[in-house]
Amino acid sequence: MKRYFIMFVIFLVALSLPGTLFHYLSWAGIKPDLPMLWAIYLALHHRPSQGIGYGFIVGLFTDLYIGRYIGLNTITFAVVGFLISFLQQRWYKENIPLTMVLVFIATALGQTLLVLIAKAAGLHWFVGEALQIIIGIAFYNSLLVPITYPLIHRAFTSGCLYKKTEFEQR
Repeated sequence: MKRYFIMFVIFLVALSLPGTLFHYLSWAGIKPDLPMLWAIYLALHHRPSQGIGYGFIVGLFTDLYIGRYIGLNTITFAVVGFLISFLQQRWYKENIPLTMVLVFIATALGQTLLVLIAKAAGLHWFVGEALQIIIGIAFYNSLLVPITYPLIHRAFTSGCLYKKTEFEQR
């Protein structure tokens, strides 16, 4: 139970930082998508079915927090969670540059899917501007990997987010 509480607190911090701290650290109005980064980290450390579930939950709470277009982030994060969970089975998780590339690609795919769903729903977004924002967010998220990922990976492998087996709990 403590593990899920800590994961929820990290998610709340990821939701609040883009509107507070990263408001001042934005480049040309581009801020990182920290909830998507958290969904990627969760999917990297869980099985595919759990990655989809965590992506779905993070996306749903993000949609509820934003308050508009319920389901937009939910679908996007679930797809990103599935892709990352599928890839993580063949991934060397300790390699930071490789994880940066993975986060860049996953964020770019997730943001592209977000734009495509929004366009299909009838929202008026300009494609040229959307492409610049997609690349900017993906680049920003990948730059945060060397700062955040070692701490998160250590927490999942041996720290407070480590899921103990039944044998270890006794």
